[in-house]
Amino acid sequence: MKLIPSSQVGELIKDSSSILLTGITLGGYAEEAFMKIEEHFLETGHPRDLTLYWQASVGDMNTKGLSHVCHEGLLTKGVGGHINGCGKVMTEFCRDNKAAIYNWPQGVCVAMMHAIAAKTPGVITKIGLKTFMDPRYGGGRMNAAATEDLIELVNLNGEEWLLYKAPKRIDVAIIRGTVADEHGNISMTKEGYKLGQLAAAEAARATGGIVICQVERIVKAGTLNPRLVEVPGVLVDYVYVADPEYHWQTAASRFNPVFSGDCKVPLESIPPVKFDVKKVMARRAAMELREGYIVNLGIGTPEYISAVASEEGCSDLFTLSTEAGNIGGVPTVGNDFGCCWNGEAMIETAGIFDMYDGGSLDAGCLGFLEVGPNGDLNSSKKEGLGIGVGGFMNIAGGAKHVVFISSFTAGKPEYQLGNGKLRIVRDGSKKKFIQNIAQISFSAEVALDQGKDITYVTERAVFKLTREGLLLTEIAPGVDLQKDILDQMEFTPIVDKNLKEMPSEIFQEQWGGLRAYMTKE
Repeated sequence: MKLIPSSQVGELIKDSSSILLTGITLGGYAEEAFMKIEEHFLETGHPRDLTLYWQASVGDMNTKGLSHVCHEGLLTKGVGGHINGCGKVMTEFCRDNKAAIYNWPQGVCVAMMHAIAAKTPGVITKIGLKTFMDPRYGGGRMNAAATEDLIELVNLNGEEWLLYKAPKRIDVAIIRGTVADEHGNISMTKEGYKLGQLAAAEAARATGGIVICQVERIVKAGTLNPRLVEVPGVLVDYVYVADPEYHWQTAASRFNPVFSGDCKVPLESIPPVKFDVKKVMARRAAMELREGYIVNLGIGTPEYISAVASEEGCSDLFTLSTEAGNIGGVPTVGNDFGCCWNGEAMIETAGIFDMYDGGSLDAGCLGFLEVGPNGDLNSSKKEGLGIGVGGFMNIAGGAKHVVFISSFTAGKPEYQLGNGKLRIVRDGSKKKFIQNIAQISFSAEVALDQGKDITYVTERAVFKLTREGLLLTEIAPGVDLQKDILDQMEFTPIVDKNLKEMPSEIFQEQWGGLRAYMTKE
């Protein structure tokens, strides 16, 4: 291992290099390395024509993270688990075709590091079948500049699978830890998650590449407990000590000892969430969960479910998990995404996706943008901009029961809640239940073939997925079936002959009824 100043990182990257990195928000991400690569390019024009592989949303939704590589000529190809979460700069860079950008499911991106390290052809999975990952529907391409076939449809034992092809080489792996000893052994004791740093280093070494690691400090050789070493020094070529300003635990927190498992805090101090339609939807979605479930909550409105469960005194009935590998406790939200308050276990992100893909996830609660007549769903393309799927496809593809949650219309609808009823003051300007969705992020056909239980929850209606299409099973008390629901859809759903009202009590300030639903057989 060679200890270097971060200013040398840009010099170590050659033109046309393929770079593999770790990171979620700014956690596990070597921010300073990419700043130096950017600076070197702007000063010298090199390195240029880089290919980048990343796992998830990497950035602060502003100017940090992968925004540093969004310069024409610097980045020519990118393959990642999320686009929009890397910031507006990356989203617009993709939109404007300044590089060939591809989106793979986050679980595939994580598994790919192991595939490269083991020199296998890639990742073979059913995740993404009959969605825009499938080469018959787009092959994961996010813009017109993306012309390569990176995903192949294969037939094994009479079944269709997708082969996400492994890159032939990784020239540089850029990873992050907390400390390194003088031999380059890396420990991650202050990190909020384990993001496959070892697999990334092994992938680079397997294809003749180098490994660069960002740390907070250097310690004397022999002082690290071997059990705390996540990446052995024999796999690390260069280490630099980062400025603390560029080594945040997440995009929102410099360091929180709860996120690294060093302490726990009283969760009773978490304030109840505001009573609005998001809370109503979270309550109705939580009614789908059962005691003993292992659950994943998506970003946005699904995040409210953990707060509702805490307020209702039901957090002990099920176990929450995050794509980053944290299990138990209460998942964090926003730019702290991936960590947990008072988590019970922190495993490798690859391990959590093996759990999800393998069927250990009882329920996934996820947001959506559009729904088609047969139940297909778009969560990855908004107003012409490619967002990406993150862990959405792995969660929806692996969970036994999927609850999709969103408002019924988009475009600033207004509501009035009171007396156990919902009144639509002004409807949204954009319909979400439409004939032709912008992109298939979830295949209803595949879910039905796999025997999954699929529920769509909105503030005014609840649907179930059937072979015949969407079945409307519940409507909110106070709304008009024709005016507020059917007239706001571009297609006509099947209306259950036993159509019910959503429970009126969830439309009141105080509830207290969740435990009864979660514990019923």
